[in-house]
Amino acid sequence: MASPPSSPAKGQAVPVRFLPFRSVAEPSFWLDHNARKLNELRLSEEPVNMRGYFGAAPAGGGRAGGAGGAGNLGGVAAGMRFDSSSSSAAASAGGDSNNIGSGEIPEGTSAEVRRNEWIRSTGHIRSLNTLESFKRLDKNAFLNGACLPRLLACCGVPAMDIDIDTATSEGARGEESEDSDPNEILVAATCLAHCNLKTNVTVYWFAFPALAPRPGCGIAYASQSTPQTRIGEAWGAAACRGLSRTFHRLRVGMERIHREKGRGVWCPPFFLLVPSSDGDAEQMKCLPLSHSSFEGLGEEEKQRVIFGFVDPNAATSSKGDGANAPAAVGWTLRNLVAYASLKLGLGGQNRKFLSYRSPFLRRIAPAEEELDEGVGNDGHGMGMSGSYEDVGEAALGEDDAGVGQSLLLNVRIPLASDYRWPAGDPPTSEDAAAAAALASYRCVGWEANRNGKPGPRSVDLRPLVSPAHLSRQANDLNLRLMKWRALPSLDVEKLGQMKVAILGAGTLGCGVARTLLGWGVRHLTFVDSGKVSYSNPVRQSLFTVDDCKEGGKSKALAAAESLAAIAGPDVEAKGVVLTIPMPGHSFGRGKDGAAEARAVQTDVETLHNLIAESDVAFLLTDTRESRWLPTVMALATNTPLINAALGLDSWLVLRHGPPSSALAAGQERLGCYFCSDVVAPENSTRDRTLDQQCTVTRPGLAPIAASMASELAVAMAHHPMGHCAPAPVARRNEGSGAYAPADDGADPSSSALGRLPHQIRGTVVTYTMMTPTVPAFPSCTACADGVVEAYRREGFDFVRKVCCDGDGSYLEEVSGLAGFREEAAKKLDECLDWDDDDEEEEEEE
Repeated sequence: MASPPSSPAKGQAVPVRFLPFRSVAEPSFWLDHNARKLNELRLSEEPVNMRGYFGAAPAGGGRAGGAGGAGNLGGVAAGMRFDSSSSSAAASAGGDSNNIGSGEIPEGTSAEVRRNEWIRSTGHIRSLNTLESFKRLDKNAFLNGACLPRLLACCGVPAMDIDIDTATSEGARGEESEDSDPNEILVAATCLAHCNLKTNVTVYWFAFPALAPRPGCGIAYASQSTPQTRIGEAWGAAACRGLSRTFHRLRVGMERIHREKGRGVWCPPFFLLVPSSDGDAEQMKCLPLSHSSFEGLGEEEKQRVIFGFVDPNAATSSKGDGANAPAAVGWTLRNLVAYASLKLGLGGQNRKFLSYRSPFLRRIAPAEEELDEGVGNDGHGMGMSGSYEDVGEAALGEDDAGVGQSLLLNVRIPLASDYRWPAGDPPTSEDAAAAAALASYRCVGWEANRNGKPGPRSVDLRPLVSPAHLSRQANDLNLRLMKWRALPSLDVEKLGQMKVAILGAGTLGCGVARTLLGWGVRHLTFVDSGKVSYSNPVRQSLFTVDDCKEGGKSKALAAAESLAAIAGPDVEAKGVVLTIPMPGHSFGRGKDGAAEARAVQTDVETLHNLIAESDVAFLLTDTRESRWLPTVMALATNTPLINAALGLDSWLVLRHGPPSSALAAGQERLGCYFCSDVVAPENSTRDRTLDQQCTVTRPGLAPIAASMASELAVAMAHHPMGHCAPAPVARRNEGSGAYAPADDGADPSSSALGRLPHQIRGTVVTYTMMTPTVPAFPSCTACADGVVEAYRREGFDFVRKVCCDGDGSYLEEVSGLAGFREEAAKKLDECLDWDDDDEEEEEEE
């Protein structure tokens, strides 16, 4: 904050009062930064790029902004704005993210995005991982270490070994390798932050670094001259209009140069103003601030040159706070004075500085055909068509073109030695000498908090964002944190885009869906034909008693509604009500047989399309025969399929192998759920008592099996071969159920989340688990090549033949199981004949 005015004694040097910046960080800035901290930076505390903006505001109650103009940022004096375009990714767009302030922009970026009516501030933000480290950090040491190298390199300080290539970006140095662009370096911002990603509360502290002279050598007005003069009074209206035109001409020229170089375009914060020797306002020159521009002036021009800066405090009065107290001026003047002393060698001289205050800095969008003549690298010499005359008399209707409130300052520039602070102990090495040289300079600029004292602020983003956003962020927080340290290769985006079909919305289906939600899966479709009954809610976590009323809701629809209610609108959950055709369950007979057959055909087509469009399917139905058709469809469409089943006190989870055509040469195909059968599936509910028809199981099994099935699917999604991944290789001294808390990654079945077993079998009788591998049975009634090819060829007709065959003989013939049994019977008979002959020979002996 500016110090209070005082009345100096006659002839005494009056200190220049500076009004510091105030940060205006919009919620979008913090939301973007927090997202990058969570998804990209993670545990890193390295600084990343950011960019701020500020503009001119009307002086003394004049007009603010206007169409396309830069206003006073919501009425906040000296406000530095940070929004979504200020974030790290946007700040480094088109350039190296490690080059802070490179300023490059992607090709084709429009002038509407470039904000050339604003002044840009480049810098960085550092996010600390804990609040304790934020509190412990030496803020002044951080500010000096982070900002001094760039500032001193820009100011050409030779007293230390600064690597300019690392301290500044190539884009910041312009055409002169020894000259960092002061229009970028001298207007800087930095920020310390701690983002509590769980509570959405961010603690932060902005700083706007400025080189500070040592105590007793501060920046002051020249003692024998008037400190401040309004140019409207000192120069007259004609000169003010000339100043407005020449500064606008400079902006147009720099716009052209930066567009041709594909770099970011902004309003220059500093400039060199060279008045005409005869006072002719039309001959006034305006050049970009640089060492080369200054050295290119003649000796007489060097004496007349005025160092201008766009004052971010134009909203404050230019008349001062009292009869003898000069008005406070913009913070950017501090580094401009340091540059004049250290880089241009003007220390100890009395020089004029111009606090440029204009009610308008309009956006410039020049077309190529509107440029009357070329422009040199110094940014001046630009001809202008009438379309550029938008800040003069005709535009504003004011005699002084709106810049009459600007202040002409007579400042005594501190000596270069005045910026060196007292040194400590003598250095003992070259590295120590460089560190000591750096330590002999100081930065100031930490922002005051809401109480007007130096200190951090905080922002609570929860009231500022939608519940849907908070829900989405909270749902993914656990997964994003996994990527920080434990599972850096976890593909959260892939899981979020995965489409899952859950066949069976019962105990297993509810458990799988809830677990997949925890893994960030957002697209789930339930398939079930049943309705919620009063026995379901206590075991099936997606249903309540209200779902059982009036005959019960459809399980598939109720599960989808419940899932969306739990996870929020970010989840796309659907329910499909259909009956899966099953072997041994005939249809199409009787009076309404034709209509029933058409309904079954529709169900078959719907189920086929759903499985084909899914990235993985879970087979969780109640009966054995209901698992046959989805197994065949998954093979026919090459869709990964996870099967889970429950017994009284045991459970099974297995991944079905892919079709033979999807495997590499010589790779063994893994078996399916039916590969251990030697008979075709049949109606398992016929002639069964109630306890045999229902899935009678110990309540703790379903959550275990559902979790295992979900984990297996997620791990499979992270394997390079997906569901074609082989089973684990059997190792000596390691049984199929051996305890192995870690995976060395050497097994071909290993994924980023561990090995991919073919089967997982467990029991709660002995509380043990095993992971056997079972190869595919060539004559399996579900996964045999003949069965899959018959389904692909005949479709619904094949399904009807299988379902309506009463004894299963048709499916056994197609799969080759009948022939297998005949061949096995012959082999058995031969064994029996051999035994009889052997017995007869023994009796003869």
